Amino acid sequence: MRLYEYEAKKLLDRYGLETPGKEGESFVVKAQVLTENRKKHGGIKFADSRKDAEKIAEEMKGSSIKGYNVEDVLIEEKIEHENELYLAVLYDTDVRKPVIVFGREGGTGVEKREVERLEIEELERHRIRQFLNQIKVDNKDLRKLSDTVYRACKCFFEEDARMIEINPLAKTEEGFKVLDAMMDLDSDAAYRHSREFPERSEFPREKTEREVEAEKIDENDHRGIAGKYTELEGNIGMMLAGGGASLTNMDALIQYGGKPANYTEYGGNPPTEKIYRLSKIIISRQGLKGLWHVGGTANNTDIHRTMKGFCQALREEEPDYPIVVRRDGPNADKAFKLLRKTREELDLNMKLYRNDTTMTETAETLMRMIKNE
Repeated sequence: MRLYEYEAKKLLDRYGLETPGKEGESFVVKAQVLTENRKKHGGIKFADSRKDAEKIAEEMKGSSIKGYNVEDVLIEEKIEHENELYLAVLYDTDVRKPVIVFGREGGTGVEKREVERLEIEELERHRIRQFLNQIKVDNKDLRKLSDTVYRACKCFFEEDARMIEINPLAKTEEGFKVLDAMMDLDSDAAYRHSREFPERSEFPREKTEREVEAEKIDENDHRGIAGKYTELEGNIGMMLAGGGASLTNMDALIQYGGKPANYTEYGGNPPTEKIYRLSKIIISRQGLKGLWHVGGTANNTDIHRTMKGFCQALREEEPDYPIVVRRDGPNADKAFKLLRKTREELDLNMKLYRNDTTMTETAETLMRMIKNE
């Protein structure tokens, strides 16, 4: 779940990081939208008085920035500062560890500048201080900066964040202040927290009914994951089993001329009921021209119990478009026996593949089936 700036700052406040106050002589007015480069698109403006700031805020509300409607606006004190730094804590999929990313220059265009990185396995103050000392941070800033970085890391771990980005982190006479922040929380870990963030979509639109319904699948039931679902504008339903190949499979479908109607992943050995609910959401969408249920060879997921949920949804919806299933793993023999039985009873145009056929090949097969309809 991506947080708005004001939400991210509230969490960082709890961990002792300093953020701008609400009172002052001059102000910054910021549109709260889930997009970058707000200033370039008129989403960040400055005012010399509180009255002017509130007027700008009212003008911003109801406007649109890069396709996102502005519903909330943040008014903060404009902070005088010596220079701007960049700080991020995120999970790096290449090294499979959290890392600290630090840059001596923050602000716009930071992605083109040099940064320093530190892999972190445990939260240790002395390791952070050692890292900053190694990259030649000024001694007079070392204590306060290392404390700021430590607190950001503490927030990252304790709040189950996927990413915290502070840009810029301003150096002031008093210390370091968070001028802007972005945070992405792990939705799968929401059950460990008392979060009351309103519904939002990372797309410039409200969440669809299907997306909201899918989120309920994993509520109060943490056996596997099946509630990740994002609606897209295509016409090929996607049942993607996790394991790292989901995006690759999606790219393959697009390469063969398909347009995904949704993105979803399931994994972690979810029960039959969860897969049934997800399948119903996907299969029942109007206007589909095909359905692709694809995944690698599972290690821990019981293929039979997941396919029971899938077949139950097929029986209720009785789709008349082509379907391709490619899956393998524990209890796959029983699963494919059930799939064949369902295909025969419903007279489905459905082809079934196991791990002797590559996943991407089956994308091409589905597109041929659709063209031959």
